[in-house]
Amino acid sequence: MQTPIDFEQRGSTGILTLNRPERLNAIDHEMLRALRAFFDERKRDFATRIIVITGAGRGFCAGLDLKAGNSAWQPGVGQVADSLTFQEDIAELMVKMRECPQPLIAAVNGPATGGGLSIAIASDMRIGTEHARFACSYLNLGLGGADVGSSYFLPKLVGASHAADMLYSGRIVDAPEAREMGLLSRIVGQEELLPAALGVADGILRKASPLGLRLTKQVLNETVNGIPLETALKLENRNQILASQTADAAEARQAWFEKREPQWRDA
Repeated sequence: MQTPIDFEQRGSTGILTLNRPERLNAIDHEMLRALRAFFDERKRDFATRIIVITGAGRGFCAGLDLKAGNSAWQPGVGQVADSLTFQEDIAELMVKMRECPQPLIAAVNGPATGGGLSIAIASDMRIGTEHARFACSYLNLGLGGADVGSSYFLPKLVGASHAADMLYSGRIVDAPEAREMGLLSRIVGQEELLPAALGVADGILRKASPLGLRLTKQVLNETVNGIPLETALKLENRNQILASQTADAAEARQAWFEKREPQWRDA
């Protein structure tokens, strides 16, 4: 039986695959429930240190599935309350992604539009193929031009001017332009996408201690949200003292002297 998402563990790296390829992995109720539960479960998942997110088939994620029907998301309430609850819950998915302690690498294999764009830009890094496409066409549907975090994440990634261009026009941004504006860090061939993302993950895992990696994502979240320099310094100071007291820190120093890779124990 096909499930809306798949999760594969490869050592300390997890691969999350959005799995509705017949609909370009568009988000229906079942997928949203699965994604919300997935990210909730990662909070105490110490075995998984990095997560690669990709899509099955030829698409990354085409956003909300407008053909999925009008079944109630929150049974027993009126239509407006039901719609608002669904809107809040799909928006909250972006919060769950940022609160996820594992860094997220989006491996964008095809169109990432609407909510799919938001999943990509809520990730920490983005690698794409020549088939990657990005758009948020909400204005073209008679809605506000930004949804599920796009007005928050886009300006931080590509600058206010590029973000305004995308949000106001709803136009499709192809892979080369996305690379130029900073939406993608690199473009690789279709067959190279997952190996490239896993290679980035492996490089991080070999060099970063488990606790250090979690603490780094935590402080990056806070600084991106916008905090004073003094607060950022306090968080960094806390992280350095916490991490320096671990056995992994001692192992890292010993490995550096011995010119070898450290053997992390998350201890």
